[in-house]
Amino acid sequence: MNRVAICHNKNEHTGEVGHFYERDGVLYPSVTTILSAESPPESRVVIERWKKRTKNWKTVQKNSQVVGTVSHFRVLNGLSDMTLELPDIPMSEYPRDLGKFVDIVEYLWNASGMPERLGYPRYIESTLISDRYMFAGKPDLRCPIKNDDGEFELAIVDLKTSPQVYDSHIYQLAAYGIMMEESPEHQQFPEAGYVVNLCPYKAKNPHYIPQVSRFESSALRDYSIRFIQMAENYHERVTSRAQEH
Repeated sequence: MNRVAICHNKNEHTGEVGHFYERDGVLYPSVTTILSAESPPESRVVIERWKKRTKNWKTVQKNSQVVGTVSHFRVLNGLSDMTLELPDIPMSEYPRDLGKFVDIVEYLWNASGMPERLGYPRYIESTLISDRYMFAGKPDLRCPIKNDDGEFELAIVDLKTSPQVYDSHIYQLAAYGIMMEESPEHQQFPEAGYVVNLCPYKAKNPHYIPQVSRFESSALRDYSIRFIQMAENYHERVTSRAQEH
């Protein structure tokens, strides 16, 4: 039985566009695909307003994605016992000053205090799947982390190059927690979740300060309940649309 998860940009069975993982012939929408599809109207309005006032928004968005992807590789590869797969990005798409931004992200990560708190085993960019709620994702890092009391706790970590934590980031942690509870590696919900903001842009982070936000398991549980509802709404709408056609 094939257990390898493969990424797709479209679900050929339903026509849905997004990010999908395939396992044993079954396609699972990613956590971010569900969040994007189920985001409240006011969130989409904010994004549309930003696009209208940013003439080159496509270039800005693309550059930001490339910086984030390459920065993730730099930081996470340094934490892994084996070389991670290189990002599949043509050099022609590299933004100017990419190297500078990635160096700043690595500096911020080292300055965050997180590297010294990480334990083993470490699961880095490995795919998780929820068969119960039918979604999948690839969290940055799952491992024991030493808390302020000096005790190790099972945690999920997500790195961001944005200047602050957004609600969607916490939803991601919660969704990963659901999958960790189903996973054979953990079989439990994480005791904590961390969003580590490593923003390399001087206009948004003028003093180059990393931001580490810790979320208790109870808070992530609350978000997980709401994410499950999002996932159920998503699948119900997709199924209904497929039946109409």
